[in-house]
Amino acid sequence: MAKISNVSISKTDLVLMITAFCTYTGMYAVRKSFLAGQYEEFELWGTFHYKTVLVISQVMGYMISKFIGIKVISELPAQKRFRALLGLVTFGLFMLFIFAYLPIPLKPIALFFNGLPLGMVFGIVLVNLEGRRNSELLVAGLSATFIFSTGFIKTTGIWLMQNFQVNEFLMPFITGALFFPLFLLAAYGLNKTKAPTESDKLLRSERQPMMKEMRISFLKQHGLAYSGLVLIYVVLTVVRDFRDNFIVEFWAELGKSAQPELITLTELPISITVLVISAFGILVLNNRTAFKLGMILTLFSAAIMVIVTFMFEKGLVGSVIWMITSGFSVYLPYILFHCLLFERFIAVLKFKGTVGYLFYIADALGYLASVGIMIFKDTMSFNYSWVNFFSNLNLISGLLIILLSIASVVVMSAQNSKFKPEKISGELI
Repeated sequence: MAKISNVSISKTDLVLMITAFCTYTGMYAVRKSFLAGQYEEFELWGTFHYKTVLVISQVMGYMISKFIGIKVISELPAQKRFRALLGLVTFGLFMLFIFAYLPIPLKPIALFFNGLPLGMVFGIVLVNLEGRRNSELLVAGLSATFIFSTGFIKTTGIWLMQNFQVNEFLMPFITGALFFPLFLLAAYGLNKTKAPTESDKLLRSERQPMMKEMRISFLKQHGLAYSGLVLIYVVLTVVRDFRDNFIVEFWAELGKSAQPELITLTELPISITVLVISAFGILVLNNRTAFKLGMILTLFSAAIMVIVTFMFEKGLVGSVIWMITSGFSVYLPYILFHCLLFERFIAVLKFKGTVGYLFYIADALGYLASVGIMIFKDTMSFNYSWVNFFSNLNLISGLLIILLSIASVVVMSAQNSKFKPEKISGELI
């Protein structure tokens, strides 16, 4: 039986959750604001839609940032985190200013350099939240930015264009600049919060920077079990990223382009539901049980993804229900990986490393696959619409996640002897 904890949220937890959420929202305004534009009147490089070129350019920079982050985030000391955040986001914002005024063929270069520093921001924020008794709650709050903030940023960008006649190319910089003071204040507050307590370290394992030898040791000992989780995460990243990058196009095809508020309104119930479910992970003290619960919810979400998409294709559910449900079915497991699965995986192993290392390998490969899917979409001979392509992507990905989740559980069970339970003050954790 899992021991259920009494929920106790400290002032430090509240400050961490608020500052992490606002810090990442400020970064999202620099990274995601250009997605509010559709760039329909431009074509570049053959069959590629101009927006696809822009997205691929930024994601390529973001992906390279993830590969760099495998080393940087693993080794970054606490005293350098605030300066790193400030420098990375400021450079990204400056690239949006350059983006606004470069000639059309050169704008993708500005977005490449915009994405290049921003991929490391999540890891720097995350290391402040991991290894704590309430890490699930804290990281769930941070992960809510993936759903709510990205929609809010796009709504802000559309609002600027529709109400103030800001052009599509200047809009990203103005949006990022509007949110930059929030980012600056929140990042400073995040930097001033307290480190994990000794009680936190006993419950979750101590977290410390991982040098090269430690990273190699982890992969040698636990690489097989970890690789199954990475494959699931890669599939989730592809679906989540495609949905996030082209949600404006989805709603336009579905006849909802005159209602930009839908992007925020439909993402709100998803973010609240996912946040609540993910945060409940703090109630389960047993790390192994919490990990298994996360895998069960991943299987459940994949099944919903397949079933509801099939019903949408058959006309049994409407577009709004489908968009909300498809968002929930990808974001719940995606966020569980951020706030529960990787966190409890490393806690079960009692490995004194950082979750940031696990994330940056998975994220780097996930964004590499995401770029591949976007290139495939615009170069294949079949003329799929955005909605048709996304519905097919949902069906295939949902089935893959089901198969990979089952395989991962089998591998984890086979290696169960490696996960040694420990006793602390007479309680199994």
